[in-house]
Amino acid sequence: MDTINLNDKEKIILQTLYKQGNSPVSIGNLSKETLINRTTLYPMLEKLADKGLISKFNFEGKTIFQAISIEDLKVLMTRKEKEFKKNSENILNWAKAIKSIKNNSLLSNIKYFEGFDGVKNLYSDTWRENKEKMIYAITDYKGAYECMKDFFKEDYFKTRVKHGIRVKNLLPESEEGKKDLNEAKELLREMKFIKIFQDLNIEVNIYDSKLSIIAFDKKNPSGVLIKNEKIAEAFKNIFEYIWEKTK
Repeated sequence: MDTINLNDKEKIILQTLYKQGNSPVSIGNLSKETLINRTTLYPMLEKLADKGLISKFNFEGKTIFQAISIEDLKVLMTRKEKEFKKNSENILNWAKAIKSIKNNSLLSNIKYFEGFDGVKNLYSDTWRENKEKMIYAITDYKGAYECMKDFFKEDYFKTRVKHGIRVKNLLPESEEGKKDLNEAKELLREMKFIKIFQDLNIEVNIYDSKLSIIAFDKKNPSGVLIKNEKIAEAFKNIFEYIWEKTK
């Protein structure tokens, strides 16, 4: 956007020129009045001229400078204000249009989450941003509970159920998983045991247009969230195929 911003030295130069009234000023006199050396003055005067704030012309072999009149300055500021407003509206409309475009390409929005609080925020996305109200999960239950059992039992499961988010869960056999079978119905969960992700300490959650992967490091868990419709749809299809093949 073409806007006019002045630094302190540019303001001093303009102030000096306006004090001269209608009298043009040479570079030498400007340097004396502003205490700015000529080497610095030349490019600054060129910038002010480019902005339309001063005029320069030759007189008796010398380049002299003069500030535009206050009336002309008002006209310039009004024009710049209109241009700025128009450009701002164009950029805002462009941003809205980009946001409204449904992303069906392989271009992904990827976010990373570190530490216990970060991973908890990642799990919050599964119930807060889940229009389908379904999660397709592949979980190493043992690793998950060893890392964050209190969070799952006291916070996440209850909040997920409260928001009506159901889960289809593939998991390797473990004592933790078998115990949760007794609560599967009230936790809105379907469970099937399969030898996958055994002792890998990770979980994959697929929901809406998203795929999240969590690593259950006991000291520093982490996760990544990939938002991409094609990737999410592909993993849902893979999940459903495995689900149907698993007794």
